[in-house]
Amino acid sequence: MNFSNGVSSWLPVPGGAFPRSMALPIIGGAVDEAERNIMAPRALIYSAALTAMATAAQGSIDVCKPNGQIGPVSIMVLTVANSGERKSTAENVFMGGVRRFQDEMDVIYQSELSDWRAKQSIWDARRKAILKETLLLDQHEGGDPNKQLMEHQACAPIKPRRFKLLYEDATSEALFLGLHQNIPVAGLISSEGGGVLTGKAFNDLSKQNALWSGDAITVDRVSAESYEVRGRLTVSLMVQESSFFSYMEKNGEKSRGSGLWARFLVCSPESTQGTRFITEGAAPWDCCDRFSERVGEILKNSVEFLADPKKPKFVVRFSQSAIHRWVSIFNGVEAQIRPEGRYFGMGDHASKLADNIARVAAIFHFFEKKDGEIAVETLEAAIEVCFWYSDEFLRMFTPQPQEEADAQKLDAWLQVRRESGERFVPKTSIERFGPSPIRGVKRLDPAIEVLVAQGKVLLSKNGKVAYLDIFPERSMSNMNTRSVLAPFKPSI
Repeated sequence: MNFSNGVSSWLPVPGGAFPRSMALPIIGGAVDEAERNIMAPRALIYSAALTAMATAAQGSIDVCKPNGQIGPVSIMVLTVANSGERKSTAENVFMGGVRRFQDEMDVIYQSELSDWRAKQSIWDARRKAILKETLLLDQHEGGDPNKQLMEHQACAPIKPRRFKLLYEDATSEALFLGLHQNIPVAGLISSEGGGVLTGKAFNDLSKQNALWSGDAITVDRVSAESYEVRGRLTVSLMVQESSFFSYMEKNGEKSRGSGLWARFLVCSPESTQGTRFITEGAAPWDCCDRFSERVGEILKNSVEFLADPKKPKFVVRFSQSAIHRWVSIFNGVEAQIRPEGRYFGMGDHASKLADNIARVAAIFHFFEKKDGEIAVETLEAAIEVCFWYSDEFLRMFTPQPQEEADAQKLDAWLQVRRESGERFVPKTSIERFGPSPIRGVKRLDPAIEVLVAQGKVLLSKNGKVAYLDIFPERSMSNMNTRSVLAPFKPSI
């Protein structure tokens, strides 16, 4: 392999805008249309689309990677975006087909549940009668007093399984039990994922990782029978910066060490606020409707697989040219884990990157209703998308200089004030109530410098009192203050 500036020539060049592919007409058309209509960051929209596709497809297909391993196509997606970025809107557009199908199946389930309850009541009454008759039966008269009871027990009505696919504010125990009692496929999905991060859904990281890998998990319970789950789980969390940084500060080392985040496709896209201008007339949604129809079609066909967990899934395989390309990517990434390489110090993420590429390629192939094996063009689309997310992972998880990390914490703290309508925040207020690690001037002042340089705040003074203007783009003509445009210098 050839190397240039420490980057393998087999790998895509890092950086650049979110990719667009002509090889995926259904997916690309829907994402393009949603981007025009919603005007949210393209990566945020694509994350919502990927989530819907994986949630729908994971119950029907597995992927055979070029190394011969067969595994799930479930994915994990994290999108960090603040309030106003239209996270919920994007999720509703693409997850609408999943939710509609689940609602339709729930109507059927309620009818079946009503029938089961009626049959169960009759069965219970008959069981009581048989028990009474058995207790009164004189065994010396001949016959087996237990036979009738055993025959009746074997004819117990079977409770219908609920087609519950989506979970949001659920504990890990409720999620695993749902996979066991209902259908063995789930989507843990939230456009306000801060509650999921700080809740109990992520309190069993080893089991989350095992489900991603397609392994069976055993759930041990003290007051009830233990059980085993062989299921599929897609996770998609859209969280605000403050929630994400708060979680990482408290649990980042544990979650990163467990390998959880290495499995995620992560992004923190640049905001589109300030550029979302509208025009007259109704916006077309034809491509997104077509996307939702395909989601519904996949889910409808998946019912037979979900009704019988032992029924083998359809296995998506790679063409010979795609195998060659995937192997080159795998080896290229592996080589870049070495010192001075692109993934040095990020071996956990690098070890899962080729796996994620295979999953996304299989989803693309299946969703677009392509014939035969995965073509190299489809694989290239998956490579471009996954490497864009990989660049975001490196950007978000590579250790930062202290002042930049502190600036992110400070900006997340200030974001809460922005959302509450505040504009000017006294520096003394930050020193008293701000993020505890940066209240002292030795760390606070450099953090303010970074935010000033980034244009996120403007330092102003009213007499001897320093303020941060947290909406620097607004005019300051109505306030009697003097702008200090130069970076704030720490006291000596």
